Amino acid sequence: MFRCIEYTAFLWKAKGRHGTHSPFAYWLVDQVAGQKPVIKQQIFTNITCKRTKKFLDQLYTAIPHFQVLITDESARQLSIKRDLQEPCIYIQSSEKLKQFIGQINFELLHPDSIFVVFEPRHTKQKINWQKLIENQQFHFSADCFYFGLLSPKPGQAKQHFHLKLGGGTNNL
Repeated sequence: MFRCIEYTAFLWKAKGRHGTHSPFAYWLVDQVAGQKPVIKQQIFTNITCKRTKKFLDQLYTAIPHFQVLITDESARQLSIKRDLQEPCIYIQSSEKLKQFIGQINFELLHPDSIFVVFEPRHTKQKINWQKLIENQQFHFSADCFYFGLLSPKPGQAKQHFHLKLGGGTNNL
């Protein structure tokens, strides 16, 4: 019952294509969430939420040149394996991402990288999600109810959105 009320409150605040006033947020809603994924990616099979999995398939279809990293590794281990200056889609829980962010050098991170956070509204994740949103290194943050999005986007004013992404063409 509480989840239904929480979802209704989210929909009341959430924006679709019209009303986002951010080119990146508009692109996420219109171009990414509005398309059909070409291929279901095998790397997303361990993600349990169908709406998160669908959006990740759409995101990867929109930007196939981005490397996808579903990782529980530390930033130090990751930087040894690959160059952080390539654009990536990082997928983690907020707890693991908070630890990862504490270790990463944002000057080495590609500005177009996107961080996807699982279930930011889950009781155990809410505090970490709020701290990640407040982190001054992330200028773009979006609550999409089932998942959250973060991106450094230097040069952009710090903004937080509630976006309708995931189901249908442009709605949850």
